Amino acid sequence: MNVLKKYIWLVDTIMRAGEKGLTLEQIGDLWDRDDAMHDNGAFSNRSFHRHRGEIQDVFGIEIECYNSGIDYRYRIADDGKNDYFRRWMMDAIAVNRIVSDSREVSELIAVESSQDSLLPVLLEALKTSRMVSFDYKPYWADHTSHYFNFMSFALKMFERRWYLIGKYDATKPCKIYALDRMSNVELQEENYVRDSRFDVSEMFDGTYGIIIDDAPVESVWLKVDAYQANFVRSLPLHASQHEIKRNDQYSVFALRVWPTFDFKQKILSLGATVEVLKPQSLRDDIRGEINEMINKYKDDDD
Repeated sequence: MNVLKKYIWLVDTIMRAGEKGLTLEQIGDLWDRDDAMHDNGAFSNRSFHRHRGEIQDVFGIEIECYNSGIDYRYRIADDGKNDYFRRWMMDAIAVNRIVSDSREVSELIAVESSQDSLLPVLLEALKTSRMVSFDYKPYWADHTSHYFNFMSFALKMFERRWYLIGKYDATKPCKIYALDRMSNVELQEENYVRDSRFDVSEMFDGTYGIIIDDAPVESVWLKVDAYQANFVRSLPLHASQHEIKRNDQYSVFALRVWPTFDFKQKILSLGATVEVLKPQSLRDDIRGEINEMINKYKDDDD
């Protein structure tokens, strides 16, 4: 069994125990009774503590020890920071363990693909602060550009696509590159010093997706019919979203975002179930897009 699978087993097993956690003896007993762990030998306290540190380094997940008043137990620490990523990482670990342990289950799970084959080298670049070089071809360009001495600051996922954020010139603003348009990605030997002031959450605070605007963030009100509101409520469009009105016919959601192209595309994808109430500029933009769509189907009325 490779080391990664050990990490996954430990995180998932302790996570399933919840806030109460498990004692070392309980973890060892579960390890020794799990058929999937037989090839790895008996549980070792020393190896467990080594893996704890490695798991925090690799996944950013802390397995903390606490005194329950009766015994010492281990649980997944909750520091209140980066909660969404942490939850996503732990969900991915849980699914990975279930699927790897059971071929029958894996055949019953259908997932959407994402372009993530470049993640290992880019994660290594982030971890070691090593520069990278790569070729990049935007969809709107007819040529490929080569970049080198690129300083990676963060990775962001949006709608099944991964994006690399960083700089190739420390004096200029961050650039964003889609991994599915990158090729020939290589780690360089040179290191860089990451800007301690950089905060990826702050950078994308007003964004719906990946597009950043220089204009002020807008207060957006969306009127959503009662049925569609269930989906918008359970999976918010943005972290700032809150419901300011609700009745049997519709709900009104308020957000503070940049009304960028990707946000407008999302609104349009909801069709007639959503209406922009404010700002007027966004309402006008959506009306203009709808009129253009209507014009494309006018011939069908003849």
